[in-house]
Amino acid sequence: MRHSCHATSGRTHQEGAVLFVALILMLILSMIAVGAARMQTVEERMARNEDNRQTGEAVAEAALRQVEAGLAAGLYPQSSFGSSPGLYNLTTELTTYNGSVVPTLNWTDPSKVLTYNGPALSAVPTVPAPKYVIEMLPAVVTKGNQLNGSMARPVYRVTVYAVGADQTSTTIVQSIVHY
Repeated sequence: MRHSCHATSGRTHQEGAVLFVALILMLILSMIAVGAARMQTVEERMARNEDNRQTGEAVAEAALRQVEAGLAAGLYPQSSFGSSPGLYNLTTELTTYNGSVVPTLNWTDPSKVLTYNGPALSAVPTVPAPKYVIEMLPAVVTKGNQLNGSMARPVYRVTVYAVGADQTSTTIVQSIVHY
């Protein structure tokens, strides 16, 4: 009988070791599962941020093209530059703005910027309307034209500020236009 008691106590000791190893394995597997879940969350957030950035960029580009088309069509008369919100005449105020209004511009101030409400926004209703400014720069003479006042062409710098759908990303696009 002693012999069987000894076997039972050895067996009990072995079962305890198996339980300990099983608990350690479960702890390791749980840590791997939690790590994988966190990685999935980070990847989802990265994808959402990238989509948000691309949406803001697409809206800014669409607004930029529409404003450029408006300049070509004469929607912004030269006489309104310097006296209307968002339209700056840098031909006379170049030193006042140190070359551009954009670096110090408060994009939330409606007295300083224009709000774009063109057709490109209907495709993305959750994105706030982009803001923009047009700066009239000193006129240039294009290649092949004689240097006199009648041959000089006005030059404009268009800057558009847009945010993504959840307003956590911002995009600024700019172009120089002359007609």
